[in-house]
This record gives sequence, structure tokens and C-alpha cells, in this order.
Amino acid sequence: MSPIEAFISGCLQGITEFLPISSSGHLVILHSLFGINRPRVDFDILLHIATIFSVIIFFRRDILKIFTNQRDMILAILIGSIPTALIGLSLKGEFEMLFAKPRIVGFMFFITAAILILAALKEKFIIRIQENTSSVKTGMKTDNLLRERLENKNSNRTPSFIKAFLIGISQGVAIVPGISRSGATISSGILLGIESKEAVRFSFLLSIPAILGASFLKVRGLAGLGNIHIIDASVGFLSAFIFGIISLRILVRMVLKGKLHLFALYCILIGMFAVFRF
Repeated sequence: MSPIEAFISGCLQGITEFLPISSSGHLVILHSLFGINRPRVDFDILLHIATIFSVIIFFRRDILKIFTNQRDMILAILIGSIPTALIGLSLKGEFEMLFAKPRIVGFMFFITAAILILAALKEKFIIRIQENTSSVKTGMKTDNLLRERLENKNSNRTPSFIKAFLIGISQGVAIVPGISRSGATISSGILLGIESKEAVRFSFLLSIPAILGASFLKVRGLAGLGNIHIIDASVGFLSAFIFGIISLRILVRMVLKGKLHLFALYCILIGMFAVFRF
């Protein structure tokens, strides 16, 4: 692997891991279309570790609150991780067979798009009600409303344990290539009545044990991670980390602006390409 290939792999990992467009689905299509192999397991683990650091840095204040005055969130994350682990461990082999079936993966992109559209419609409806209510009471403009939603530091709430479990199920199902993990969990949260900012927050806090667990299962079969060239490792790690941070910022703003449907449109287009191309 060259530094350029490491950079491209890191960029793709950082972008597709967090945006609701399915990183695994893109791997299937790229592999089938150009014969590009999936990254080596050790390098793949390194990129996932980089994305974990992206989440930790981006949500560092929220993580600090969890261990200080919001410890019930830890239990919610553990409850949400249970169905994810059960689904992943029991059906991992069946789902991985889909990596050789890009046409089926194309239909999975349609499922991701449908979930995103449903969540976007509900979020648009909520925003419309909030705008109407606020304009009647205070004459507040839409830009001010968005700024208030982005900067509201008192809205950190823990999902109920039932909702956490249901979101965990959606995260487990997202092991299917073409179904986005972030898209499934964020949309599930919004559809369950969780405010969009909290849905994003819980989605990525829930992703930390999921990514760590998946990386642990992969690393068990390796003799070590010392076979990656230091330059390739550094380039891949930094690109995945930086683009992960950028992607998180983009996703949070687009979710709060009610723009999930744009990701849905992209999923429909790439799904149609996969279905008609393969």
C-alpha cells in the first residue's frame, strides 16, 4: 500500500463511517466495479480506531458529562449495545455474504433512503411547529431558531431504556452492507420521539462500544499490528481522523437543519446505480 492509497482509504473511512450513506455499501460497490480489495485487516482496524478518536474528540464534553452528572447514559449505552452485539455475533456470517452481492446491496441503499426520508419528514414537521410557536410568541426568525438548537447546552437528555434498546436493534441491523449505521440509529431516535440533537449524540456515543467490539473481534485473529509501514499508518490514521471530524460537523448541522432527505437522495441514486449496473 502506498501513502496515496492510505490517504484515500482514510478519507473514505472518515467520510462514509459517519455520514448516513453506508461505508460497507460503498466498499461493496467499489470492489465490484473496480476490483478494489478491502483494506488489510490490520489497516482496517487502524482506520476504525481513528474514527473512534474522532467521536471521542467531537463529543468530549458529552462524554465528560456522562461520567460526572449523567451516569444513567452509561446504562442506556450498555442496554443499546446488547441487541447490537447479539445481532452482530449471531448473523455476522450471513450478512458478510452480501459483500459479494452488490445488486442486493443496492436495494439496501433504498431501505436506508426510506428510513432517512421518514425521519426527515418528522423532523420537518417538528421544526415547522417550533417555528410557528416561537414566531407567535416572540417573533423569532428561523436563523435564530437554528442557532438556538445548535447551541442549546441544556438539552442533554438520556433516552429511555426501551428506546435505547430499539436504537440498538437498528444499529445491529446496520451490519448489512448498504444500511447506514448512523442513518439507522439517528433516524430511529428521531422516529421514537428523541430530539434530533440528542438522537445524533446518542447514535455516536452508542457507536463507540460497537466499533471497539468489531475491532476486537478482528484483531483476535491477527498475530499483531506491527506489519503496517509507519508512513502508511500515519497517513491513513490522520486522514480518517480529520475527515471523521469534518463529517461529524457536517452531519450534525444537516440533521438540525432538517436536511436528512439530501442523504436519502444520494442513497437512492447510488442504489439505482448498483441495481442496474450489477
